[in-house]
Amino acid sequence: MKTKNLFTSLAAAVMLSAGLAGAGVSAAEPVHAATTQTSSKKGTISIKRRSVSAIVNNANPKLYAVNQDGKIVKSMDSNYTKGQTIQLYFSNEAKNDQGSVTFYYVDSQTVDGQQCAIYVVSTDVTPSATVPSQADWSKQAQSDQKAIQDAYNNRALKYIVVSPKSKKGAKIYYAYKKSAKAKKVYFKATKKKIKYGKKYKSSMIIKNGKSRYAYIGKKRYLKTSTIKVVSAKYAPVQLSDDLKNLIVQN
Repeated sequence: MKTKNLFTSLAAAVMLSAGLAGAGVSAAEPVHAATTQTSSKKGTISIKRRSVSAIVNNANPKLYAVNQDGKIVKSMDSNYTKGQTIQLYFSNEAKNDQGSVTFYYVDSQTVDGQQCAIYVVSTDVTPSATVPSQADWSKQAQSDQKAIQDAYNNRALKYIVVSPKSKKGAKIYYAYKKSAKAKKVYFKATKKKIKYGKKYKSSMIIKNGKSRYAYIGKKRYLKTSTIKVVSAKYAPVQLSDDLKNLIVQN
């Protein structure tokens, strides 16, 4: 198949979206999840997309740049060396009446002032495993992001750190039963207060009627309406090894 026909066929086959070509799959994809920062802010982790390692068959194979409109910007010599390991993300097949050629997506770069997806011809590399189609790769990326997000959202809460809202502090309550056999628990305020600015860990919130009380140790409780959550401590995230390996930043 002639190079000119290759260009035309690849452009027809690819037609990359602005989001895919512009964002660059080799860059980290942000995922938002709760961390231990504060009660009102969520931390951010970044994940990378799955890829397949491949060995370069010959030095300086051609790379093909496709812009966001699906048009070929140019072909260019790579700086890959023979035997070098590179990462492939997904495949696209270009067809015409002369045959078909498979291209592998390797990167996102600015070429001639345009954000482009960069491809290498499949015959120039030897993949270590099957390279997924663009559609399958995209589905997997969405699945990975959701799995990691769900894992963060479903972490067990170990404890929260609370502090009085008011500069006047927060009253201390204690719990009691009217008799040893009684099941109902009552809460009564004491004259003692927790000073403004003081912070206490609480691993238990008890609902009593319309009110809720946070246990801060030593048989002491604070009414949740009088306190604010300063931070939260979660149990470790439960993820499979392959998903853990996708996380590049906490």
